[in-house]
Amino acid sequence: MASTSALLTRREAAEIGRVPLNTIDKAIEQGIVKPKRRAGRPLLPAHEVALLVLLRQIDVALPVKAKGRLRRWLAHLQPQAVGSELALSEALRVAMTEDVAQTIERAESYVRLRDRYVERNPAVMGGEPVITGTRVPVRTIASMVEMGETSEVLREDYPHIPQEAYTLAVQWAHANPRRGRPARPWDTTASRRARERRVTHGA
Repeated sequence: MASTSALLTRREAAEIGRVPLNTIDKAIEQGIVKPKRRAGRPLLPAHEVALLVLLRQIDVALPVKAKGRLRRWLAHLQPQAVGSELALSEALRVAMTEDVAQTIERAESYVRLRDRYVERNPAVMGGEPVITGTRVPVRTIASMVEMGETSEVLREDYPHIPQEAYTLAVQWAHANPRRGRPARPWDTTASRRARERRVTHGA
């Protein structure tokens, strides 16, 4: 059964589902997806994100009732059940596709890793999200990965941070852009260190 505890923000849902943010917002406004509300924020279960992926693949107009049936079907379907079908009518059957199954798995994996590795504590780095148990900002790790820093160098610099946290950091940073004026990447400590390494190694 798809996990209902794996809740994603709108931006996280867009990142993990590879769906435009405005599509998420429109689906919420029209009641196509049914987000949970936490502290006034809409949070989407994994199967709701998968529903949007499936509707995009169907690419035909469906009545609201049919969309509701699809939602309930996905909520109770194993992600591994690729090929399972739901008969919406005598003429229309919908199958669980590989992309939909992978969307559910990506969402649940992302939430599991996010909850494990992303920590916010006002007493640590002024509340900047850090890798759990460290003072290393998640966005610093994401910046280094996206600038092409190798796994070997990252392990050398941060031996206490597991490999799976690097990929999570990039996904999280994309889904949680810094508010206000974005930091200039050429001014970050991570970028300076990476640049210094390239110069040293190239010398």
